[in-house]
Amino acid sequence: MRGTPSSHHVDLNSEGLSLIPAFQNIVSDELKKLKDSSSDNNIKKSTSKCDMDDTLWEYDGLHEAYQGDCEEILLEMQRIFYEDLKEEPVGKELENYVEVWEEEEDEYLARAVYEHMQLNEKQVHETIWCPICKQGELRENSHLIYCTLCDLQLKKGEEVNLELLRARLADVHAEHLDHGCILRPSFCIITRK
Repeated sequence: MRGTPSSHHVDLNSEGLSLIPAFQNIVSDELKKLKDSSSDNNIKKSTSKCDMDDTLWEYDGLHEAYQGDCEEILLEMQRIFYEDLKEEPVGKELENYVEVWEEEEDEYLARAVYEHMQLNEKQVHETIWCPICKQGELRENSHLIYCTLCDLQLKKGEEVNLELLRARLADVHAEHLDHGCILRPSFCIITRK
């Protein structure tokens, strides 16, 4: 029984070269066992390596051996041979899978945040949070700018409106961060009489 060439392509690098002698030893040992158990007396046991290599290709005693044994031997040899070759790529493949998964997750989250910002852009720009209580929303009417939760009330003049207050609060926050402070700025109410 002759095996057909395997469909696996093996790229033998410097590490793979160390597998060749091990594989040759396995094949030689198994062949020797088959020869010893074979009833074919036409095959002579050879002692030199060249004779052993020639015998590998010329050996015809497998026809007389039990076919199940031959298949088991070949399957076991194939498993041993490819086991080491598969272990390293599986680890790298797992690392690549994790990296791809993390990249996809980051991309998904970034896209979700972007879409959320696009959906809420008008609402966010229209909302100004109270600098005093930090929970209420600033609103305006014809006479006042006021907070919906605390007692903040600013009298509107001709030039003062909610947009001007928004711009001024943004400038104060930026200036605060430019001075190197990462804490949220605090505001207080000073009344003038």
